[in-house]
Amino acid sequence: MRRLNLFDLAIIVLLVASLFSFSTKYYEREPVDEYTYTGAQIFNAIRFFDLADGKGFRYLVRVEGSYISDYSSFNEEGIVVGTSQGTFLLKLKDGRILSVGGRTSFREDVAAHNMKVTMLNGSTVHYMHTGFYASDLLEAKDTINNTSEFLDDYRIIETTISGEIAIDGNFPRSVTFEKELANTISNKIFHLKNINVESSENGIILKVNGLGTKDFETLQSILSPFDPSRYYFPDYRTVVLTDTIPRRDISLIKGTKLEGLIGEIHVRI
Repeated sequence: MRRLNLFDLAIIVLLVASLFSFSTKYYEREPVDEYTYTGAQIFNAIRFFDLADGKGFRYLVRVEGSYISDYSSFNEEGIVVGTSQGTFLLKLKDGRILSVGGRTSFREDVAAHNMKVTMLNGSTVHYMHTGFYASDLLEAKDTINNTSEFLDDYRIIETTISGEIAIDGNFPRSVTFEKELANTISNKIFHLKNINVESSENGIILKVNGLGTKDFETLQSILSPFDPSRYYFPDYRTVVLTDTIPRRDISLIKGTKLEGLIGEIHVRI
């Protein structure tokens, strides 16, 4: 039997390297987009939610389990809007927010038996941008979306902002109105993570987390009865949700020069 020589070993090394390179490229192109957890894995699920939220990812969570009040079955899909030790808040498409715990929980609204997480984007790009004025939210939408056009090659799924929006208009001044308006906006805009409404001298201030530009029309229709006349967006954080960005392109994206950029561009994959 012929012994292996140096040439044979070199061929084997090249084949192994090629296979490793191929598997790595394949993984980058086809990331796992679904994850499952049992109710007993609630702490692992919450750690995943916190990690995904920290990166600005958008995802849906389907919970199969039971209502704790009467043990009736529960099978609903929503987004996570808060987490704590062993429990999380699930916002449903009808606007309801329910607390979810593990299989043996008894203080929450729902006991989860199984949880399925579906990722809706592959990468996110974060940056801070200087503020601007707009006469309406459609103008503001164009301003924000035009800034993120440098990512069009990666298919932009959504462009979201977090920060404050100061709005001049004829808004009632009361704590009750502030809470009712915040609830209305939260119910109408499903993917909005959090919102707070405060009265100001000339109108109101919205504090938003994860407001997508695709929902600006909906927000404008909610505010239209109060005759909003001007919108001011102070320095705000933008998170652009895209398809998976190849690692080789990260340095190129981070080196992009944007007018009005504050600080650096960050890419999360």
